[in-house]
Amino acid sequence: MNKKLIFVLTLFTVHCSLFTVSWAATREEKIESKNALFLSLKETVALALKNNLDISIERINPEISKTEITRNEAEFDYNFNGSTSVGKNITPSASAFADPKEAENEVFSVSAGINKRSPTGTNYQVSIDTQRTMTNSKYQGLKPQYTSNLNLSVTQNLLKDFGVDVNTAKIKIASHNRDISINQLKGKGITIISQVEEIYWDMVFAIEDLKVKRESFRLAQDLERRIRIQVEVGTMAPIEITQAQAEVAAREEDVIISQNRVESTEDRIKKIINIESVRQAHDEGGWDLAIVPIDTPKMMAEEVILEESMKTALENRPEYAQSKIDLKNKNIQVEYKKNQLYPTLDLIGSLKLNGISGDAEDVAFGGSVSRSGFGGDYFKSYDRLTSGNYYDWSVGLSLQIPIGNRASNSSYIAAKLDVEKGIKSLKNLEHQISVEVREAVRSIDTNKKRVNTTAVSRRLAEEKLSAEEKKFDVGMSTSFNVVEYQRDLIAAKTREISAIIDYNKSLLNLEKVKGTILEKNNIEL
Repeated sequence: MNKKLIFVLTLFTVHCSLFTVSWAATREEKIESKNALFLSLKETVALALKNNLDISIERINPEISKTEITRNEAEFDYNFNGSTSVGKNITPSASAFADPKEAENEVFSVSAGINKRSPTGTNYQVSIDTQRTMTNSKYQGLKPQYTSNLNLSVTQNLLKDFGVDVNTAKIKIASHNRDISINQLKGKGITIISQVEEIYWDMVFAIEDLKVKRESFRLAQDLERRIRIQVEVGTMAPIEITQAQAEVAAREEDVIISQNRVESTEDRIKKIINIESVRQAHDEGGWDLAIVPIDTPKMMAEEVILEESMKTALENRPEYAQSKIDLKNKNIQVEYKKNQLYPTLDLIGSLKLNGISGDAEDVAFGGSVSRSGFGGDYFKSYDRLTSGNYYDWSVGLSLQIPIGNRASNSSYIAAKLDVEKGIKSLKNLEHQISVEVREAVRSIDTNKKRVNTTAVSRRLAEEKLSAEEKKFDVGMSTSFNVVEYQRDLIAAKTREISAIIDYNKSLLNLEKVKGTILEKNNIEL
């Protein structure tokens, strides 16, 4: 029975060994044949920012916000208007003195002007119009008659919609929204970079842990070889080989699991850097490339001051900046809604200069003949217009008071409540940031201590295993004890690697919660 079990375990071990060698050779062949990306941490971050689709999408938003600023500024642009028309009418006349009894008029008119609204709440309009009128009336002294008018009108809001702050509120809000979109881009960049760095260190851990598991596998194989020798010389029972082979198989399983972790983490890096975007530089497809991290984790402890980290976080966290800018927008809305409570009171003024001309004809009436004194060609009407002798002006006030004004009052109250809500949300975010910074600083201190203690634990485990192997060689220990000490050493090495990686991750997390990852990596989005 023991011989059959030994045979089965031997076959299983050989099969697993062949699988491991095949996988390792495949990855190592890729690396040796240059079908691999050798990436530093900064290079990985750069590739992610360059090729990541989320960042590409987020980069568009500030440009969209910029167009909103221009759209609101355009409300104060000049507007040109012009029109022309031609018409004819024939109407019967009820007057007993009409001659002829049917009035026939032909009219051709042209007008052009510009209007503009200023940020103070003033509306300007300047226009010029001219008209040619031809009639069949015998009492019309000018045939045709040319009429020209220069019109100027000004309307100034005195209460509602008065003032630069009120009329430029939309521009200020649009400008603030662009700042918010920039901070959102910064926040997305921080998220992507922190994800990249975390995955990068996960990859480093997976590779280092695989080395430990392979070393463990070799130790188990070496122990099996030594036990076989002792079984052959009769100093150990054959069952010891079975136990040793079972341990070899278990260690082989650990290697397989670690290999899978390396591959899975490698795929995560490929995804976040959008590996398809860099495949053109390689003969094979992007997903077939091996990813090889070349940076090693930091071992030196860094001094971290909690108070400075708190202050830095409140100065640099993009979401905190967004909340403060959004609060500014809410306060602008309150002032605007407050202004909308006022009644509409407008100062209105207008001035019109006019002039006429035309072909003067004699007009007979009551036995006498008269001729118009405003004869002349078309341009003569402009001479009379510019003389300033003929004008029409008016100045007045227009008042509108909404009874009850419930809509404006409701909007004003809602705006004030929104500000109160924004203040509390900002305070809540401050508390959240404070907690995150404190946890990050505490994590750094914890992991720094772990690095020191796991290094001591690993060294002691090596010494214990070495001593136990010496005892085993002289027959003073059992294979069971050696296996246990090997397992202790494997666990100690894994814990040490994990502590070092976690320490680097905790440094990364502090930069993330402080909002300084971009500056630390010298990245400008």
